[in-house]
Amino acid sequence: MMAWKCRTPAIGGLRWSGMGVRPLVQSTLLVLVVLIVGGPLLVLLRTSFLPDGAMPMASLEFTFAQYLAVLSSGGTWGLIRNTLVYAAGSVVIGVALAGSFAWLTERTDMPGRISVRVFMFTWMTVPPLVIGFGWVLLINPSNGALNLLLQHLFGLSNNVLTPYAMKSMIFINSLAMVPTAFVMISGLLRNMDPKLEDAASVFGASRLTILRKITLPLLTPGISSIGIYLVMSTIQSFDLPLILGLTAQVPVLSTRIYTLSASESGISDYGLAAAYGTIFLLLAMLLMWMYFRATRASERYWIVGGKAFKPQRLALARSKYIALGGICFYFLLMLLPILILIWTSLLPFYRLPTFADLTHLSLQAYGRVLSRPLVRRAIGNTVELLFFSASVTVLIACFVSWFAVRQKGWAGKTLDLLSFAPMAIPPIVMGVAILVIYLRTPLYGTIWILVIGSVTVYLPFATRSISAGLAQIHTDLEKAANVSGAGWWTGLRRIILPLLLQQIVNAWLWIATHAGRDLSFSLLLMTTSNVVLASAIWLTWSYPDLSGASALSIILLVGLTVISAPIQIVAARKLERDG
Repeated sequence: MMAWKCRTPAIGGLRWSGMGVRPLVQSTLLVLVVLIVGGPLLVLLRTSFLPDGAMPMASLEFTFAQYLAVLSSGGTWGLIRNTLVYAAGSVVIGVALAGSFAWLTERTDMPGRISVRVFMFTWMTVPPLVIGFGWVLLINPSNGALNLLLQHLFGLSNNVLTPYAMKSMIFINSLAMVPTAFVMISGLLRNMDPKLEDAASVFGASRLTILRKITLPLLTPGISSIGIYLVMSTIQSFDLPLILGLTAQVPVLSTRIYTLSASESGISDYGLAAAYGTIFLLLAMLLMWMYFRATRASERYWIVGGKAFKPQRLALARSKYIALGGICFYFLLMLLPILILIWTSLLPFYRLPTFADLTHLSLQAYGRVLSRPLVRRAIGNTVELLFFSASVTVLIACFVSWFAVRQKGWAGKTLDLLSFAPMAIPPIVMGVAILVIYLRTPLYGTIWILVIGSVTVYLPFATRSISAGLAQIHTDLEKAANVSGAGWWTGLRRIILPLLLQQIVNAWLWIATHAGRDLSFSLLLMTTSNVVLASAIWLTWSYPDLSGASALSIILLVGLTVISAPIQIVAARKLERDG
């Protein structure tokens, strides 16, 4: 007797089993993304119309009093001015330095290019609060190590440097911004065909003329979009303005929202914080619109065709050692805060670095802080936050990216738009919205409220990273799998996801390290049960326990570096071989 095998028929290139699973996954994604992105925004807007003194979700009254208070206050315009000056100044300096370093690394024969790339990639994992605390110890007016060194060397009677000023905030933030800008600008230079520069060189144009009339104009749209993106990121930043700006009495929008939402007196003004958050959101949306305008203009500057190219490196002769020395000086400036934190962590209390104190160095501060139950809980919570934030975000992003790239209907476009929307939402604003939603729920005070916040904020990065890789995979692979009898889920699991492994790993590492270094969510939503290392460092520093805070900073820094550095070393070596 002949046995007949009944196979699920394929209609329109899809198996019936796939037709059942795919709509279910798509509908679930739509509901989930709407809840985690749209829900906080709606609650934020509703809270901004609360009357004075009303608790979120506890009143149905609707009033414009909060907006009138914000717009009629002279301090509001000062906040906006401080925010824009801080962001613009940081970006101008940071992009100028990063552009110079990127050009030297990608277009010249300067030695040590692999080390430069590894340092830049790895440094992006360094928490801003660690940098801020290090610079406070270096240039604090009363006992900063650099201030006292300058007084000793030059016989000065007054302090030259202070971290508590707008100029210092801009300088420190611009140094911290260079690695991110370097990575972005390096990609532009690496993908730019140098044929126009080579042609100008043949006709006798000088290096300066080629740079001024060809290279920089061709990079204009890319540099503009990078600059706008960095301005947007800077106005959303919270760590350095909190550490330096409050003491300097230079408030910005992010710190104002925090002080209203987490008042030290115990009286929080959520309505006013939400009104400021809405204005902050509008400013971020304006910058997003400018960013899209800049990127849409990029097709006028296309110079990369289908043919492969490999740019020739410019021979710097003896100048290459001068260039390398300049980059090393920058590295020294970046390492100084870390070195002073290491020194402070090896002493029972803060002392200026001297040879005499070398005999007093010990690991007592590490043992002391690690013996505290709060710190041990913070380490465990940090590990959970890193793992679950990165894993959940990447999992959602994989499905969202598939529907956004492969699905041409309204659902795919809606998922793509919603997943990118958090880019326009400053983390401190999202933190206020999440605080308002979960304040009276069992999730408040748990690590899961931090995971929800991280997933929401980092979803745009994950979806964009994975979507870019998915767009390079031809649909013929999925069609072939379907013809062979594989359903949608099998094709996604056995073919697409393995091919996207590099993008998935990179996104996971980026999200994990950034979730571990973030201070906005961890501080705004902090309780004794969900404290993480970032908030524990802030508490220890504020106690004050400088040696303990320094020890915790180094522990966090080493942990994040161990996660990311090996991958960056492999990636940098591959780039050097390919370039």
